[in-house]
Order: sequence, then structure tokens, then C-alpha cells
Amino acid sequence: MVRVFLSAAEASADQHGAHLLRELQALTTVEACGVGGQRLREQGLKPLATAEELSVMGLFEVLQHLPRLWRLARYVRREALEFRPDVAVLIDSPDFHLPLARHLSRAGIPVVLYVSPQLWAWRSGRVKLIRRVVRKVLCILPFEVDFYRKHGVNASFVGHPLVDELASIPPGVGQERKHALALLPGSRRHEVEALLPVMLDAFHRLRAEDPQLAGKVIVAPGLSTGDLQALAGPYGSSLEFVDNHRYQELAQCEAAFVASGTATLVCALLGVPMVVTYRLHPLSFALATLLVKVPHVGLVNLVAGERVAPELVQDALDATSLAAAGRALLGEEGEIQRRKLSLVREKLGGPGASRRAAEEVLEVAGR
Repeated sequence: MVRVFLSAAEASADQHGAHLLRELQALTTVEACGVGGQRLREQGLKPLATAEELSVMGLFEVLQHLPRLWRLARYVRREALEFRPDVAVLIDSPDFHLPLARHLSRAGIPVVLYVSPQLWAWRSGRVKLIRRVVRKVLCILPFEVDFYRKHGVNASFVGHPLVDELASIPPGVGQERKHALALLPGSRRHEVEALLPVMLDAFHRLRAEDPQLAGKVIVAPGLSTGDLQALAGPYGSSLEFVDNHRYQELAQCEAAFVASGTATLVCALLGVPMVVTYRLHPLSFALATLLVKVPHVGLVNLVAGERVAPELVQDALDATSLAAAGRALLGEEGEIQRRKLSLVREKLGGPGASRRAAEEVLEVAGR
């Protein structure tokens, strides 16, 4: 039996972690505990804390919850050390996980980072800590490995686990697209509160011009359909809220308004043209502009190495601009972007990412 400590502090990490745990269980007998959302818990993780308790984005937002997050971090660290795992797998969320990695490493527990911290974007000095306390970094974006190896960190590209997850969609889904626009406002409550209203406003402007246009709000795992419907208010009456078969429904849409993170890669893999949106608390955004050095905010554009999808960020994000970008995607621009997205799919690696990651984890565990 292999004892594995797994920690995933937000929705996409929970999704990746569940696939990893499933592959570990296929390879050997596993006892797993840690931090996870609904997907990891359903896969058999014994939770010390839930991803929902830790899901906060942006400096100002984090500061509001700091005392609670500190208490939770101390509790998780204490319980993880008592569990004495053969290996610890920490997924994304470096501000929560790197301090934890330091404590686990000091206790002689080998640490694997899965979904590497985006040090190439900001706070690259953290690579020194990673080199000291992390046994291996498993990268899911192709350009990350060179950065880590250049700094003496043991790193491998295993491919993106979304490729495996989307492989389960029945063949032919998405071949005949519906005249529909998907709205993906994010996986964190405060992110949804910032993005969903402007997405709804833009959608209804487009619908006023084209009454046949349908709208689908894709509800991220861990969020409540009822909460999103309440937030949408009267605007929500003409939309479908999708919390089952999300990928199948998204694949059939002509275009999407999407939050800037992992969901952009979902759209890319499904070939759905998108407008990338991003909005933080003004103080968080002001600090981010000083610290973050990347040419794009959307993961899809970072992987592509160019702006294949338009981005509307902070003050540039308003209903007029978003509707205009959506209008273009429902026309010829959508076909142009769809062809470019096929190149992004090629860069994300082939099927088997979660199995490759599981094999790397077991190797670090000495099994």
C-alpha cells in the first residue's frame, strides 16, 4: 500500500487531482488523505479540509480571509505530518502549498508539485525554495520544463490532464454546433460575481439583435446553480444553467465568454472560439500589473505563444466591448480562431497525462 497526501485547493486542481488519484488506484493500493473538492472526495480522498474553504483569488481578497486561511494551513500541516505519507502531491496554489512543502520536506516526506507554480510569470525567486524542498515538478504546460531545468529543478512535462478528461466526450459531439453562446464566469464565487453580470449584459445585447441566439451558463464544479441563478436575477430567465455534461454542452456552442484560467484550455481543446475575460479587485489588479510579467492573461494565449483569443481585462471589460467581440466570433472571426485553436491542442500533449503523472509519483514514492 502507498500512503499519499494530496492537496488541491481550487476547482481545476481538484479535477486534476481526482484523475491522478484514479490512475494511482489503478496501479496500486492507495490510502489517500488531504485537501480536495467534490471530485477528489468522490474518488476516495479522506478530506482534512475542502477546496471550497481555500478558494480565494487576488491579494485583497486573500487579505480579507488571512486569519482563517492561516488557521486552516496550520491544521492541514499538522494532520499531514501525523499521516506520514510515502509521498505528498501538492497541486497548483503555490502560496498555500510551498510553505507546506517546506514543512513536509523537513520531516523527510518527498514532495511532488503537480501543475507547476507559474514562476515564469511572477515571483521567480521562489524557484530557489522549490529546488531545495521539492523532489519533482510535474508540468502540464509545455513551455514550463525549460524554465525549471534551467534553474536546476527536476521537472518533467506529463501533458495536460484535460486531454484525458475531454476524451470521454462521445464522438461527433460538437460536429454540429448550435446557435448558442456559452458563458464560463469562473470557478470562484468572487470571480463569478465580477464576471457574470457583464457577460449577461453582453449576451442580452447580442440576443436583442439575434433573438435565435441561445445562452448557456456553464456552472463550474463546486459552485451552486441556484447561487448563479440568483446572481443573474431577471437576466437569467432566458438562459440555460448547465451543471451536468458541461463539456458536451460547451462543445456544441458557437462561441464562449470565458474567465482567464483553465476554462480557456477547455474551450481550445473543444474548438470553441472564445473571448477571454479577467477582472480583479482594483487593489489586487494594481499590484498584479507591477509584479506579473506575461504578455497575455489567458492560458490559451500563453500556450499558443500569441493572442489567438481576444482578451478584455479589468477596465477594458464592459458589456459594449464584450458584445462586440462576441459578435465577431459568431461570424468569420470564429472560424479563423477555431483553426488557430487546433495548434494549441497539439501543444498540450497526447492522451495519458494522468497515467504518466501517477507513474512519476510512484517513482518518487519509491514504488
